[in-house]
Amino acid sequence: MKKMKKNSWKYLLVSFICASIVYLMYVTQGNRAEIIEIDNTIVESNTIDLLEGKNIVIDPGHGGVDIGTTGLTYGTREKEVNLTVAQNIKQELEKRTAATVILTRDKDIDLGRNQIEALQKRIQIADDASADLYISIHHDAFTDPSVNGITVHYSSHQNKGENLAKILQTSIFKQSIDAKNRGVKDSDFYVLKNNSAPAVLLELGFTSNKEDEIRMVSKDFQSKTAISIVDGIIEFFAK
Repeated sequence: MKKMKKNSWKYLLVSFICASIVYLMYVTQGNRAEIIEIDNTIVESNTIDLLEGKNIVIDPGHGGVDIGTTGLTYGTREKEVNLTVAQNIKQELEKRTAATVILTRDKDIDLGRNQIEALQKRIQIADDASADLYISIHHDAFTDPSVNGITVHYSSHQNKGENLAKILQTSIFKQSIDAKNRGVKDSDFYVLKNNSAPAVLLELGFTSNKEDEIRMVSKDFQSKTAISIVDGIIEFFAK
């Protein structure tokens, strides 16, 4: 009886050590596991492995003398909020994955002497990086201040653009953001139709609409936007 009891303690000790090792491995690798939903099915994805070697270009629209749109109510400058959103996405991607994230600009600068040069430079940056994905960040405006909402644009020139746009739009509206869903739209934007990588252009609200303008500069919306876009990127590669 004493011998059996002694062996039992040895077994328990070995089991405890093994369990501790497994737990430590889980804790140290914990940031690598991601629970995502694909086609209404919850799956666990190793996002580090999934996006290892992927080059993702995030393009904050406008910059420098090109201000973009300007808020009618509070004077929000599009170029500035575009950059903030892009930087948040980069930070979120690097925190949750091993993807290489490239910003077309990381400060308030011009990318060319004129608009077409700047657009060509954005495409060149993506080409030089052999981009696996390209996301351009913008905020819209319209003459009618009642027009509002979020749109994701893609180009029918690409065979994966529409799918990427739908994934991102769905992911964004899984968050509680109290914004109008304007859906996805086939558009002729230069950075979409001339891109070698799957590409989308996000219009994350209208600076010409008071409610949208308030929302787009809020920390809560910007945080939810970054999280949902990264969720969508992960889902896109998982599929």
